[in-house]
Amino acid sequence: MPAYKYQTADGKTHWYANFYYTDWLGEKKHKCKRGFDTKGAAREYEQSFLDRFSKEPTILFSSLAKNYLEDMDSRLKLTTLKSKRYIIESKLIPFFGAMQICDIDADLVRRWQNSLIDYRDEDGKPYAETYLHSINSQLSSIFNYAVKYYRLRINPCYVAGSIGESRASEMNFWTQDQFEHALQFEQKPAYRIAFKILFYTGVREGEVLAITPEDVPREDPVIDINKNYAVVDGVEYFLTPKTKRSIRRVTVPGTLHKEVLDFIDSMQLNPDERIFYFKKGGLYSEFKRMIKRSGDVDIRVHDLRHSHVAMLINMGKPIEEISRRLGHESIKTTWDTYSHLYPGSDKELAKDIELLMQKEEEDREDEFFIPEAQHATPVPGSPLGSVSMGILAAAEAHGNEHIRKNNQSIFQKYGVDIARDSIYGYKLETYLDWIAFGDTIVKIISTFKPAEDLRDFLLAMFSDAISSCELQNGSLKDLDVFIVKTTIPKYERIYGISGK
Repeated sequence: MPAYKYQTADGKTHWYANFYYTDWLGEKKHKCKRGFDTKGAAREYEQSFLDRFSKEPTILFSSLAKNYLEDMDSRLKLTTLKSKRYIIESKLIPFFGAMQICDIDADLVRRWQNSLIDYRDEDGKPYAETYLHSINSQLSSIFNYAVKYYRLRINPCYVAGSIGESRASEMNFWTQDQFEHALQFEQKPAYRIAFKILFYTGVREGEVLAITPEDVPREDPVIDINKNYAVVDGVEYFLTPKTKRSIRRVTVPGTLHKEVLDFIDSMQLNPDERIFYFKKGGLYSEFKRMIKRSGDVDIRVHDLRHSHVAMLINMGKPIEEISRRLGHESIKTTWDTYSHLYPGSDKELAKDIELLMQKEEEDREDEFFIPEAQHATPVPGSPLGSVSMGILAAAEAHGNEHIRKNNQSIFQKYGVDIARDSIYGYKLETYLDWIAFGDTIVKIISTFKPAEDLRDFLLAMFSDAISSCELQNGSLKDLDVFIVKTTIPKYERIYGISGK
């Protein structure tokens, strides 16, 4: 593992690493890295670099963690990946980073667990039980990855056991009286209205921040929830909600409806402008300041959603109605989260909920049926089969105007007109209608930063994805997954992160 010396133009001596390695595809590659101050630093770089290509349990934990994150990058939502990366870099690597994974045993894991359990911040507070569980679960996930792909014999976390609790023993929420008391200490109109919407509708923070004037019809006391506000790499977007059920109309009290309309009128906004000028960080900070002024029990902004559910349960509202109002994908999600709030959650109630879940699952299977478009005339040279044409015909017929508008805005930044640009005889808009509730669009804008000169690049990428998915899977049924797991990583690897 040699290192080489060289002199810069100003006469200073530096070292460089120069070596060959075999990549994941079995291809031999050359690597040269300059600018090291010492010979040891150059050799350490080479060792660390080569370690990442090891498939043995002698790999360093830091290298394993880096490989794990790169693998997960194509499979997880940005927010999930960000959370994983923070835990790994702040809680795992400082303790295990320099160790070979084969040397990390259950005893060592328990000593690490104990250090987390014994931790106290400057105010003497320990980590929350759910946070301890999340940190430990992340370590276990990495070791499961090592068992599967790096010949590690056993996951030491299994022997060491778990720590913390997977679910909070108590759910924090306010009563209506507590909320109204705290609200007396908030004087800024925009925040007052945002907090009211959160408490009295149960919508998510990203959903309330995405509300525009056109989402608040004047004739009915409702708010249309049809998009999610997000900031990706510093750029603001209206993104498609994660599931179909997240697109919904939520009724609001008449007084709140009038208050929202008066606020919109006072702001003199365009129909598609956000009515709230702040981002999530501003929302969270102002909420904390309001609580500090009011002296009320400290809760999170997201706990206003829990507070809304507790209020509905106390009013005797059925769980299926609550599930629809929250935009949950299924009743099971609602029940798993809030079953402990039901005072009569006995065997009979649980049985009724189980029947509701079964019926919902049957209805979902019926919804997924896609008729074959035998009437469609194949486009010359198109790789699409009859099942794929059926999928696209259904997507085209049931496209949501809000989703199309959001996607149009996103792809305009790349110079792509989704309502005009076609691939294999169908507008790009139609393909996006089909994958609307997946991760493709978020993955595209976070990987290939918006630039108009990427228009042809993106159209080529979609063409490749569509034809390859049809060839390998027999239809476009799993197009979203195929693009995220196969096509985007392929184009990122070939062209670089900017797509150029």
